[in-house]
Amino acid sequence: MNIGDCMEFSTGDTVKFKLESGEIQEGDVLFIERRLREDILYINCSDRRAYRVPGKKIISGVHKKN
Repeated sequence: MNIGDCMEFSTGDTVKFKLESGEIQEGDVLFIERRLREDILYINCSDRRAYRVPGKKIISGVHKKN
């Protein structure tokens, strides 16, 4: 992976991601830490937990209905 692999996501976007357990979660991106090998996203979920997720674990962006 290179810098920019998660460039399609930014702070405030809602994304789906996969946990180590295989469970799929959905949450809002709080912060993106750009690293040389891979981006790390900090995501706040509806279960009131914050997750530190490697960019390769992001499944997709979620479109919110207004």
